[in-house]
This record gives sequence, structure tokens and C-alpha cells, in this order.
Amino acid sequence: MRYAGHEGEQERARLDAIIAAACDRYGANAEREGLFPREFVEDLATAGLFHQRWPDETVTGDPILGLLVAERVANQGMLGLSVGLSLQLETCASALRRFGGNDYHRKLWNGVLDGTTIGAFGASEPVGGSDLLGISTRITPLGDGRVRVCGEKKYLSLGEVCDFAIILGKYVVDDDQPALLTTVVVPASEIHTVKKHSKVGTSCLDTSWVRIDAELDAEAILGRVGGGLAVASWALMHERLSVAAQAVGGCRYALGLATAHAQSRQQFGTALINHQALRLRLAELAAKVTVLEFAVYGAGERLAAGSGCSARDVAGLKVTAARLCERVMSECMHIFGGSGYLEDETPMSRLWRDSRLARLGGGSDEMMLEMVAGDLRADSRYDTRVSLS
Repeated sequence: MRYAGHEGEQERARLDAIIAAACDRYGANAEREGLFPREFVEDLATAGLFHQRWPDETVTGDPILGLLVAERVANQGMLGLSVGLSLQLETCASALRRFGGNDYHRKLWNGVLDGTTIGAFGASEPVGGSDLLGISTRITPLGDGRVRVCGEKKYLSLGEVCDFAIILGKYVVDDDQPALLTTVVVPASEIHTVKKHSKVGTSCLDTSWVRIDAELDAEAILGRVGGGLAVASWALMHERLSVAAQAVGGCRYALGLATAHAQSRQQFGTALINHQALRLRLAELAAKVTVLEFAVYGAGERLAAGSGCSARDVAGLKVTAARLCERVMSECMHIFGGSGYLEDETPMSRLWRDSRLARLGGGSDEMMLEMVAGDLRADSRYDTRVSLS
């Protein structure tokens, strides 16, 4: 496994030092201002992490490094920063890497890797949610090699700070003909905020309802006309795997804090950790997170090898990770008792709120489980092994 052994430990230590410094520098202020800090991306890119994540050799780059970065940022207790970073390092980068085919796309790609260009990904609409087939944003050919993009996206994370957004819409030549799902790159100058959302958590990850009405050159289309579902599926698979890695890092952070508190807090004449019910509760959660960690990096290894890791596999991993993360945050907050509910004494309530996004962002639990259900296969031995009266 990559990044194992002595050299792996050194690389992890290097990552931790870079990431911890950047999180300390920008995290608290970003939470107060409610804007994702561009400087955070610039610092990590300047350290070489983006080019290291996406070397030239393969279309998937180095997914294990991507997972490590996502995990380690979340392990700093900054889930909002981790989500925003994954939109750059995984969602937008993977789409541009695989489907970018012209000089405009390559310029954006180079900007993303250099940390000078921030991208967003817009799929969900005011009434559509996770229903990609219900998208109403229209991409209309104008007959002169240009297209018009017109529609709204309700949940555009990084909408206030991005330089471009990859937008999923329907390519419509004639209303009497079937519309074709297509992705198009829209510059920030053509993205207009309808409302900046006030969210329950991840304050440093700005999310906006936006409107688009733009005329763009044909080079703005990412991939081919009608290939929007392929682009979205590829990009979201990388995002969802990153979410699972973020869950590992966030859970490890919360469990570490809860364990330290349980060892130091005295109740009924002894440390909390000596009470079997609490000790075993933490042990069970830690065991489940270990299973999740092995699954996440196993999936990353398969993705790197180019086989055995499907979008459905990642969907199942993501929903499992998201639900476990929410439970871990809740239980760890409980270990702190009343102090866990006080924002000026512990970070537990913020972690609890932030973790809830994972069950919605990148696809809801129900959408993920429907993807898994679509791949359920009957065992052909049923007729010979089962005999019902």
C-alpha cells in the first residue's frame, strides 16, 4: 500500500505539518466570515500537493494522496475546509482531467493545480434536489458555435469565491426532441447570487443559490454533448470517496478528544474512562471507524489500479461513512456532558453540526442507497439451495 512503512510515515508527517499550518492560519477566520479562504487552497497548492495528487501518468492520478489530504484536513476539526478542498482537488480536478479537451479546459486545469483558480460544481436545482433527470437548466445552441446557458442552481458551494463552475444542464436543440444532459463551464462573471445561504453548519464553506444567463463559446462544453451524466458520475464518485475519507479524519479527531476527556474527567471518584459503559461505547465506535478506514483506502487502491471500484461501490461507502460520522460526533459530544453542548468550551457541537452535511452533500442517503440497490444481484444457486414448502 502506498504511503506505508517508514517512508509513508514521513510523508504523513509532512502532510500533517503543511495542513495543520494552513488550517490554523485560515480556519477560524473563515468560520467567522462565512467564506471559504482561497489562500488555504493556494498554500496547499504551493506546497505541491495538487500536482502531486494529479501527476501526468494516469487519468486517476494518485487517489491515495487525495484521500490522505481529505482525512488529514478533517482531522484538524475543519470539516468545512475539507469539503471545499475536495471540490477542487477531487470533483473539479477529476472532471477536467478526464473530460477536458481544449485549450480553455487545460488553462482551467493548470489554474486548479496551481491553486490560482477555484472551481465549483452545480447540479442541484430549486425543485430538483438529487434528481438529476429533473434538471431544468437549459443549454441552447445559438447557431454560431456558441451556446446559451440559462437556469438556477440552489446549492452552489464556493459560489461566492469561485472563478468558474461546472454546471449540469439539458442541451436543447428543439423542444420536440429529447434533451441531452450536458456539462458546461461557466465563468464566475456570469454567475449571479440570488441568495447566500445561512446553514446549520460548515460555516466556512459558503453555499449560494445562483442564477445563470450567459452566452458562451462552444469550448465551454465539458466532454461531449449528451455526456453530462458521465461527467457528473465521474466527478461525484471522486467527491463521495473524499467525503468518506473526511469522515475517517473527523471521527478520529472527535474520538481522540472524547478519549482524552474521559481519561481526565473525574466522576463518582474515578475517571470517566473507568466506567465500563462509556469505555466500551468509545471502543465500539473506534472499531467501526477502523473498518471504515480500511474500506476507504482499499477503494482508493482499487481506483488507482483501474479496476474493482465502481460508482455504486463508492455510493455505498459514502452513505455508510456519513451515517457513522454523524453517530460518532453525537456520541463523542455526549461524553463531554453539558460542556459538549457549549460552543465556547468545546468544538463538539460544531463537529456534530458539520458532520450532518455528509448525508446530503454529493447525493443524499436515499440516492446513494438507490444506486446500491440498482446493483443488487440474485444468487443463481437460489433454486438449488432453497426449498420452500
